Amino acid sequence: MKALRFHEFGKPLEVLRLEEVELPPLQSGEVRLKMLAAPVNPADLNLIEGTYGVKPPLPAVPGIEGCGEVMESASSDFSPGDRAIILRRAGSWASQVQVEAEHLFKLPPSIDPQQAAMLKVNPATAWRLLTGFEKPATGEWIVQNAANSAVGRCVIALAKSLGIRTVNLVRREELREELLALGADEVLLDDDAAVETAKKRNSGRCWASIASAGRVPCG
Repeated sequence: MKALRFHEFGKPLEVLRLEEVELPPLQSGEVRLKMLAAPVNPADLNLIEGTYGVKPPLPAVPGIEGCGEVMESASSDFSPGDRAIILRRAGSWASQVQVEAEHLFKLPPSIDPQQAAMLKVNPATAWRLLTGFEKPATGEWIVQNAANSAVGRCVIALAKSLGIRTVNLVRREELREELLALGADEVLLDDDAAVETAKKRNSGRCWASIASAGRVPCG
């Protein structure tokens, strides 16, 4: 199979190489996937650069998430043709990966593999922020900065589906209409006046801060 590998840490365009790699024989409990989609996350780039929290042994294949179709299975939980996402770092920037079945999540066949490939990191983080500490009630407000990030966009979409309203702070005015179209209720510039502007627009309402999971009065 083919994989993007790096033999030294550095700029991705300079150190990544497309190489032929031979996978070992499948062991009991393992599954071999044909990769259908694998996103590029900032953590992947940091890993290649050597600036991530951990450094893998070299040579290494980047890719912390992805969606694949089962080619071969030594696990009773998966059969050829099943689709799954990878739950642990497995070097997904490759045509095939081989992982333990317990590190996979089986998908319904109708899910778009490109969307599924991005489920593990950002949507899961957004869901945890909204529900894992103290879930705001329907109609309550949350405040987030960096709202145009991948996680921020997921927060907007998920909050909308849960009936939670959002105040979203960004650094560029041109992002306003884009995030409003996504479902944001308020989009403000993240400057010194942001707090006062938000208070004026939402006077008397109660917010739940997703950063601290505590409610903050607007007045």
